[in-house]
Amino acid sequence: MIMSIIKFPVSIGYRSMARGDVKFNKSHRTYGNFNVKKDVNYISDDSADHRLDIYTNPEKRNGILLFYVHGGAYVYGKKDDHRVFISWFVNKGFDFVSINYRLGQKDGSISIVDQVKDAFEALKFIEENKHYYGIKTDNIFLIGDSAGGHICLLLELLLKNKELQDFYQIIDMPDIDIKGIALNSTMYDYDGVIKLGYKHLTKRDRKWMFSNKYLDPEFVKKNNPSYYYKNGFKPAPLFASTAYHDFFRGQTLKLKRECDELGIEIDYLFEPSLNMKIGHVYNHFNFENEEGRNCNNRMAEFFLKHSSVAK
Repeated sequence: MIMSIIKFPVSIGYRSMARGDVKFNKSHRTYGNFNVKKDVNYISDDSADHRLDIYTNPEKRNGILLFYVHGGAYVYGKKDDHRVFISWFVNKGFDFVSINYRLGQKDGSISIVDQVKDAFEALKFIEENKHYYGIKTDNIFLIGDSAGGHICLLLELLLKNKELQDFYQIIDMPDIDIKGIALNSTMYDYDGVIKLGYKHLTKRDRKWMFSNKYLDPEFVKKNNPSYYYKNGFKPAPLFASTAYHDFFRGQTLKLKRECDELGIEIDYLFEPSLNMKIGHVYNHFNFENEEGRNCNNRMAEFFLKHSSVAK
């Protein structure tokens, strides 16, 4: 779960998220049986930030691979924090890759560019080593929650958009066709997120969350999916969910509104329930509730609909 722009120090939110994830994972069992190859190094520096896990179902596999980028306000989280959520999809036959990436540092040295580059290297590693690990990338989808959703949107842009490739100074592009992107309580308008940071965060915490480069308008623009969409980029089919109690629902609502205006395909789910205790990324934690099951089932249907296995 991500708790991003807050009125108290980010360090307090960081500790709260960590306690919440530990408590949830201790109190909830994973779904079904699965095989997992843990802590695979996708960059050969042996850093824990550059490891991924590969989950497969030993009994049924539908040929669809889900590539997951966790959220956490750009400063928090790790690849197995949401293993209950992961196991729910693996239990249905989806293969699943969950990655670590470099997180924001208090000195402002790590930016979203570094994080997207890490996700890019992980995706390239999966493509280059798919046969070794017994997975297929013909039907690959990106999943991201909150800040991880923002990274996923930029990751697809990096694969397809020359302007962003030039800005990131990346030339060697893997031959990967992203079939769709599923976003839960996503960040979308980077300029809007940073403006919220000005309102609610200290200068020190803004640097931690957004890096030393957040004052550079060109940097903010080039890392804002909204900028590319408004200038004609057509992303893969999108799924986006948010909820009434999602304190960042405005980001998903803006994505939906702009997609509708620009003719971009989006499968949108708004959960209006006032009873859920968790609003932000609610479907990762409300497995016993109808609301959480409905969202995850809608995501599974989205993956099947836009994959070649359904045709």
